[in-house]
Amino acid sequence: MRLLFRRAFGPLFATQFCGAFNDNLFKSAFMLMVAFQGRSVGGLPPGLMLNLVAAVFILPFLLFSVTAGECADKWDKARITRLLKLVEVGLMAFGGWGLYAHQAGAILAVIFLLGCHSAFFGPVKFAILPQHLPPHQWSLGNGWIEMGTFAAILLGTNLGGFLMAGGSAGGGVAAGVLAVALAGYGFSRAIPDAPAPSPALRLSRNPAREAWRQLRLAAADRTLLVAMLGNSWFWFFGSVFLTQFPAYTRDTLGGTETVVTLLWTALALAVGAGSLASGLFGAGRWRSAGVPLGGAGMTFAACDLARAGAPAAGSGGVAAFLHGLGGTHVLLDTVLLGLFAGAYIVPLYSLIQARTPAPERARILGTTNFLNALFMVVSALWAMGLLSLGMGIPQLFLATGLLNAAVLAAMTVASPSLLQGLWPGGRGR
Repeated sequence: MRLLFRRAFGPLFATQFCGAFNDNLFKSAFMLMVAFQGRSVGGLPPGLMLNLVAAVFILPFLLFSVTAGECADKWDKARITRLLKLVEVGLMAFGGWGLYAHQAGAILAVIFLLGCHSAFFGPVKFAILPQHLPPHQWSLGNGWIEMGTFAAILLGTNLGGFLMAGGSAGGGVAAGVLAVALAGYGFSRAIPDAPAPSPALRLSRNPAREAWRQLRLAAADRTLLVAMLGNSWFWFFGSVFLTQFPAYTRDTLGGTETVVTLLWTALALAVGAGSLASGLFGAGRWRSAGVPLGGAGMTFAACDLARAGAPAAGSGGVAAFLHGLGGTHVLLDTVLLGLFAGAYIVPLYSLIQARTPAPERARILGTTNFLNALFMVVSALWAMGLLSLGMGIPQLFLATGLLNAAVLAAMTVASPSLLQGLWPGGRGR
């Protein structure tokens, strides 16, 4: 906890927490407005609108992540953060008006711009951390950042639903997002300066070509490339489960929306707890043991969840769902899935930071974010393809778990140093 009260880290943690919280509070409020109040753009049906919201938010990560990494290497990261948070205040003022006035088109535009904001902040928050903390605290810092992100996602999503269900008609959400944006800007003012490592850098005119160049540079260090691809695999794997939980709950478990909320909550809290535990374990002596151990646990939990999903597991609300052993089995597997995933992802961020030269660190992280978004798109295609072949969702979970085992095996073969943290004194290289 002491790290949170240090100026070198605390303001950064609070700033990123406010940003993630706001994104999800705003998005969840709009999605509920679409689902239950029939708001739309161009007469699109609610189902299509909900998918459009997700696509509009993720698109900027594909378009701007590489450029964002260049900007973070070229200019002071603390100043970039303050500028982004000031822009967020304006976005939330406009977006709050859109929610209050039920202007769906304006809200959709703000969601796209929030995606741009997040795409530019992503490389900054992970590249600034090595400038402010000594190497032996990078793992702990990454663990706190990941824990805070998933806690903010959970709180923002649930609060958005609570406020909209409470009949605020968007007014409570509008006031909330603006207040949090102002708080985020205030915290950003306390982040210490982080001088640019490459001030003479010229921004590329072709981000796709720059992304390819960064991947080629990373390929010279196989361990770095494995860490980048392994990081993106985390988002592929997680997207499958987060996206399918509503249909899985309805069709396989016979549960209601409250059961979906329970599973999402359990997964988010578990990822946060696993991330923090991984950071604490590696504090002062960075180790990569979380990658093989977490990856193996992800496969176990995914495969067991496929077996646990029987119609008898529960029906109706949360009380009915947890009444039998089947529902408890599903919930336990969901928690294990999150814990192991959190333990898996934190060492990979630490590895990327450690293996990347400081002048190019933000660009490598920006390219990683680009790959993350691309893997999430491929994840949707993977799920759609298997379901269209007649697979049920439990079978999709099983296939994803087995694919995870194959990916983990390929990672350890390509970079055996990932296994060195499994015994005392072993260190990733």
